[in-house]
Amino acid sequence: MRSIFGLGTLKAAETPAVARESAAFFWCNLRNGQVGFPTGFHVPCERPGSIMKLVAAAVLLEEGIFNLNQELECTGTHRIGREEVHCQKAHGKIDLVHALGFSCNIFFAKATQRLTTRAFLTQARAFGLASPCADRPAGPFPDESKHSLPDSSLHYVLGLAEDLKPSSLALMRMAALIGVGAGGKLPVLHSAEDLERKDKETPLENTLSKTTNDILIKGMRLCARQGTGRKLDEADKLKIALKTGTTPHGAKFQSTLIGFFPFDNPRHAVCLFSPSGTSQDTAVPKAREFLMATEWP
Repeated sequence: MRSIFGLGTLKAAETPAVARESAAFFWCNLRNGQVGFPTGFHVPCERPGSIMKLVAAAVLLEEGIFNLNQELECTGTHRIGREEVHCQKAHGKIDLVHALGFSCNIFFAKATQRLTTRAFLTQARAFGLASPCADRPAGPFPDESKHSLPDSSLHYVLGLAEDLKPSSLALMRMAALIGVGAGGKLPVLHSAEDLERKDKETPLENTLSKTTNDILIKGMRLCARQGTGRKLDEADKLKIALKTGTTPHGAKFQSTLIGFFPFDNPRHAVCLFSPSGTSQDTAVPKAREFLMATEWP
């Protein structure tokens, strides 16, 4: 157990380049903020794909842009201007919770037509995606003060924008922040040897309403039980809530998975990044290998 989930030290030498071609897995303790680096200290900063739908859903609800009871039709393909959006399957009429669980691109393309890029990025900042985590850089984030923002937020919503590449640690922290619940505070995430830095930072607070946060959890829980992450823990041993994301990378794909567990009394959060393969083909199976390798306290 120690060799797999040891906390390690961020002061160690950088992981060899060959390790960057392998999956990167991270976990944290939501009670004390300690972070584990079982696959090494290299922290990817890549496009997060559909994980950003959590950010979009939060803004839609908090800003009153979308009616929670509204359903939208997914036929598998939808055109917005010159953009053509696709889903792996036609979901039919679908609500927000199921759109999160089944990662419906069409739903979010339609639901976010009135969502501004600025509003999206404001929520992304509130989730900590523009801030360093565990003494590691945040990753590329749009500088609203220096650059004009695109009118459409679609590429940000789908996690495909080139100027938004949060680190895997920041994505894990976002999952943890949702896990602690509305009004909850997340301990500063840190290596066990970086206590001084921990004392100098301010814990992140979940500023969402309870209604909004509960919807995000329901969507993530549906993802784990019936949606894109259903094969991670089919016996529901961990009672995990999660979200997956896949992005094109040349002729191949990259994928990411974030989550927290148990969903009804969260104690741990995780993130896995795979440099090749879709979330269902690669990120989910690889995350299962790590998560099922030990007994979690």
